Amino acid sequence: MAPPMRRHWMTLVATLALGVHAGPAASADTSSDPLSGRGSLAVGVFSNRTDLQIRFDPSSLKLGTEVDWDQRFGLADSHRFRVDGLWRFKPRHHLRVLYTDYSQTDRARIDKEIQWGDELIPVNSDVTGRLGFKIVELAYEYTFLKRPNHELAASLGVHYTALSAQLFATLNSASVGSRSVGGEAPVDAPLPVVGLRGLWRVGKNVYLDAQVQYFSLTVNDIAGSLSNRRAALIWQPAARWGVGVGFDAFEVEARLKDGDFRGTVDWAYRGPQAFVNYTF
Repeated sequence: MAPPMRRHWMTLVATLALGVHAGPAASADTSSDPLSGRGSLAVGVFSNRTDLQIRFDPSSLKLGTEVDWDQRFGLADSHRFRVDGLWRFKPRHHLRVLYTDYSQTDRARIDKEIQWGDELIPVNSDVTGRLGFKIVELAYEYTFLKRPNHELAASLGVHYTALSAQLFATLNSASVGSRSVGGEAPVDAPLPVVGLRGLWRVGKNVYLDAQVQYFSLTVNDIAGSLSNRRAALIWQPAARWGVGVGFDAFEVEARLKDGDFRGTVDWAYRGPQAFVNYTF
């Protein structure tokens, strides 16, 4: 994701967090729990386990080499930043946003050659692998069931995933000297998603927030699916501030035959989260 997009995202978060307070109801309504407040902003970290199998095909009709990123480079658990926001601009109408990113660089010696796009990386090369992703989501929610102790909402939104997988190696020979092989496999996947979200008061100042989203698409040379499941417990002992823990699981599959990326991606990450929650 380019830096201007990140700036637009931070502007949107600031608008949600600050603009709501300027509304007429902000001063009159003292309710601030996750069920009756105007919205919430959660900032925290997640520790995720990433699994990636990717094949980057050349421009000819032949297939590239499928790379199991975890097996090749030993992907380790990592801690990353995450922001979730919810704004109830009407009692039953919500706007929800999400942003997170991840990056990791590793080196390994490969035991077989890799066809990576139009580049062939020879066996026994020392390869640098860089993996990164950014996720932005904007969704509209409608609460079709609302009670004092729980609510259920249906959502429709856009889930933008930018995945970058890079392989590079430097080859040395007496005849041609030093040269670099490899390149980047960029996968940009803006997908519409539909989902359900529920929020329950399960104890004094304790809330359960659960969500599931899914989408599948096949059009011409593009086929893909996305699923996301998340559950979190929020404890809010103060008027507006709380803390939470949760677990998030995300999977995406894509088969592309045109554009900057040709090949297949099977990617998943999952892991626990910890965050601070502010309700307004």
